[in-house]
Amino acid sequence: MTYTAKDIQVLEGLEPVRRRPSMYIGGVDVKGLHHLVWEIVDNSVDEYLNGHGDWVHVTLHKKADAITVEDNGRGIPVDIHPRHKKSALELILSTLHSGAKFGEGDSYFHSGGLHGVGSSVVNALSRKLVATIKRDGAEWTQSFARGKPLGPIKKVGPARGHGTSIYFEPDPDIFRVTTLDADTIRHHLDAMAYIHSGLHITFKEEATGIQHDLTHTGGLQEFLANLVKESQKPAVTEAAFHLPRVGGEREAKVECALQWTESTEESIRSYVNGIRTPSGGTHENGFKSAMVKAIRNYIETHDVKIKGLTITAEDIREGVVGLLSVFVREPKFQGQTKERLNNEEMTSHVDGVVRPALEAWLHANKASADRIV
Repeated sequence: MTYTAKDIQVLEGLEPVRRRPSMYIGGVDVKGLHHLVWEIVDNSVDEYLNGHGDWVHVTLHKKADAITVEDNGRGIPVDIHPRHKKSALELILSTLHSGAKFGEGDSYFHSGGLHGVGSSVVNALSRKLVATIKRDGAEWTQSFARGKPLGPIKKVGPARGHGTSIYFEPDPDIFRVTTLDADTIRHHLDAMAYIHSGLHITFKEEATGIQHDLTHTGGLQEFLANLVKESQKPAVTEAAFHLPRVGGEREAKVECALQWTESTEESIRSYVNGIRTPSGGTHENGFKSAMVKAIRNYIETHDVKIKGLTITAEDIREGVVGLLSVFVREPKFQGQTKERLNNEEMTSHVDGVVRPALEAWLHANKASADRIV
């Protein structure tokens, strides 16, 4: 068998994404299908995080095989890139690792989409994608099919306001099923609205005509109350612990809320830059460590007697319902699906922020603390 240079293939443009989609979205199942939506929504939320917009509108179209995500951010740039001789819009949507989120400059200080992959991957895996941009007093549009532009960017005419609208149809050649689930999308957007309490999120289902206003000014405290209610397990304490968002301009910001219940399991949800990290990571490790240390400090300080038992970390966290939200300048996620955070410094950072605040709360709320231990 011969093996020469002729056997070496070089995949160009977005072809690697279409050949190996699971490398970029985790799979071509229902979870991977909905990950396309999360990538585009994350880009809109990034505009809000960096002070350039305050609403995101998501529309699931009538047949549920197409969706539009619109925001009032700055609008993707449409001018021609000096080196690549293409509009910035075309470059972002048709070239891997292109974008303004690589940690240099001030275009994005906090971001969930940091690899320059998300938008172009969605484009590559869509039968059709249409981008509409409003900025600098004009509206622009460009259409794509399976990642390839159907023509150059076009100036539609004058327009007020600013923002980006992305319409796309997942490609049936890639996905086993292309029907998007309204409940899955609504629950995801609802959680994002709690994490970003100043962001106005709406979700419209064209099939039913229902529009959901998912804005939650109560933030993490309101989110926690709903999670405890959904758990159908009574809370051990009347009041919940809440640490408002703390952190300097150049350091990671931390916010959390927790409450112990009569459940026999712990339930912790963690987020990084507004993105759910279901596999946890270093930030969640710090959160769990802070809980354990704070309770042990209370037991030792108040000389609480626990007869014949060795209390483990798992025992302390039993029944806790917790929420952790951190904002990190340069998050190191495990893979493009961003399910786990790997920044080593975040364990000690979160522990150092949460533990003393929780210790103070326990000592100030002795009746509640006694019920916990």
